[in-house]
Amino acid sequence: MSKIQKLSNRRLLVDLLTLMFGLGAWIGVNGVFVQLPLIVHTAPEGWSLPVYMVMLVQIANLGPILYTLYTKYTVWAYDKYIIYVLLIAGTFACITLSFLYDHTSVVFGEEHSTTLLSLMFVTALVGCTSSVLFMPYMRNYREIYLVSYLVGEGLSGFVPSAVALIQGVGNNAKCVNVTKPGSTHLEFVSVESDPRFSSEIFFIFIGTLLCLSFLSFLGLNALPVARGERVKQSVDSDTTDSEATYSGSMETLPTDATAPSSYKTNSGSKMPRFSYYYLLVMMAVVCFLGNSTLLSIQPYSCLPYGSIAYHLTVTLASIAGPLAMSLGFFVKTPEVRLLNILMITILALSGFVLYLAAKSPYPPLQHSWVGELMVVVVWIMLCGLIGFVKMGITTLYRPDPGKGLYYIGVATQVGSLIGAITMFGLINYAKVFQSYSPCTHLVGN
Repeated sequence: MSKIQKLSNRRLLVDLLTLMFGLGAWIGVNGVFVQLPLIVHTAPEGWSLPVYMVMLVQIANLGPILYTLYTKYTVWAYDKYIIYVLLIAGTFACITLSFLYDHTSVVFGEEHSTTLLSLMFVTALVGCTSSVLFMPYMRNYREIYLVSYLVGEGLSGFVPSAVALIQGVGNNAKCVNVTKPGSTHLEFVSVESDPRFSSEIFFIFIGTLLCLSFLSFLGLNALPVARGERVKQSVDSDTTDSEATYSGSMETLPTDATAPSSYKTNSGSKMPRFSYYYLLVMMAVVCFLGNSTLLSIQPYSCLPYGSIAYHLTVTLASIAGPLAMSLGFFVKTPEVRLLNILMITILALSGFVLYLAAKSPYPPLQHSWVGELMVVVVWIMLCGLIGFVKMGITTLYRPDPGKGLYYIGVATQVGSLIGAITMFGLINYAKVFQSYSPCTHLVGN
């Protein structure tokens, strides 16, 4: 079937439901991350808050582990009910965040943002488990809807970023003299300008979108038009023969879990065994960088250039990823050779970002518009390339009759976990990266 025929035979309502379903995967976690430019200045963890958040996301891998054990040792398949529970829990966590995100408590003698981190952990459970549950669940539907899901998953970064861009952070921080009367020791504190609306309103909005994601998944399983777009499989744990309606245009996809790691696509092409494992490693490396390492050092590479540069970097870079993924609608599946070239570019840009973070608090071209533009553009390019490579690798594994999409999810989490542990040690114990204060240069040595 040609691409034009597939496009003409797709159901736009199913596309919309699938997109909204994918939106719920990571929108809770991404929503917290894009609020960092506002939260990081008042949180007791300071610039170390992102690395705590990244570590919590990796601890949330408990969700995929429990799900893996569940599928291995039980004969009952209730995937859709597990997804229902996860989306409801994520909705509740985001709504609660809107009222309690700034509450702190003392843990082991130190003050921490316990409420923020605890509720974010719930949303992280949704995101991490989605890698091995949400995306593989899309195998129940025609192949053309996988891109819709991936775009929706990408929009879970785009939408919060776009809203945060509207929210704004005002101008760069101002230094206020707080020197006590009669004291010869000058003291300054940085004061951030107020955004257009509060984080409370922002988190309520994110919770509402998660609720819509839940309703969309409900529609995927309940509406006849969506059930009619299911793939005709030998075994469908969630759909009986009497429930499913198959049309002549539907694709048939075998679901043999014991299929070898070299598979044939519907078009007859075959991926070599080496490429199969090589792309899994590439996905792990991309997620090592994109999901952990770069997020952890983002404040160190951006904040020395000002709050506006940091805010624009967080928001626009988060938008770049889903925009790159949306190219899957218009370009054919990328070849491994192209992915290799893009991967080399990602490694080069990542090395440059790490260099900027390591030079904090005095990176090159600081206090100049050239430096601000440079750091924003580099981050946008980097996140866009990472999003495109993720999309390209995932679509290559879609026709796998075995557990290709499941292995993609595992590679994603393994790479992210290694990156989180590495950066937690480098930031909190090795003290490789130093924070920057805009008022330091005003204080005499």
